[in-house]
Amino acid sequence: MNSTIRQAGTLIAAALIISIITQIFYMVTLGGPQPSDPAVGITNADVVAYFTDRWSEVATVWTIELAAFAVIAVAALTALTRGAAAPVAWAALFLAATFNILQVGIGLSMFRPAALAGEALAPVFLTVVAGAFLFYFFAKALIALAGIGLGIVLLSSASTAAKVAGILSIAVGLIAAALNIYAIPQGMGFVFPAGAAGTAAALTTGIAAWMATRRTE
Repeated sequence: MNSTIRQAGTLIAAALIISIITQIFYMVTLGGPQPSDPAVGITNADVVAYFTDRWSEVATVWTIELAAFAVIAVAALTALTRGAAAPVAWAALFLAATFNILQVGIGLSMFRPAALAGEALAPVFLTVVAGAFLFYFFAKALIALAGIGLGIVLLSSASTAAKVAGILSIAVGLIAAALNIYAIPQGMGFVFPAGAAGTAAALTTGIAAWMATRRTE
């Protein structure tokens, strides 16, 4: 296996791990708008306050994610065109990164203006968010499918560690793909289980990508 494919595997693994770290950081430290009065729930004022007070932090995290997904897109396309094993998996990773770029791009360019447009346009903001999360679920499902494909490649490896990684990637990928495909018509109500499964799949897929591009070493 040539060095270009190995480098592509390394870049994809590193970028997926970066995306996992940023998502965990976002959920722990930022987490989206919170209700000022839990009895009332999240109001338009809470949304406005969040995108006013925390926007610089949110934009920084999302910009890092945007860069990571761009790296994945380029690296996956490189592996695909260089004839790496499991071309469907690399194609799925390329598409996943592309849809993630669209999703993050919508967040960076549209969320804040829509949130600050006023309470009368709150339904527009919710529609924009729903559109972004459609790409979010679809991208995670594609990452999971890529993990299944790369896991199958690892099953043919002579290494026991690679076989175990392959089985794990397939198992997690199947769960994450099913949950995220199910989440597409469900919308925001299913974001946490689908997102958590997708994040786990990103980790196992990253490991599988790194090992699959080194299985002849």
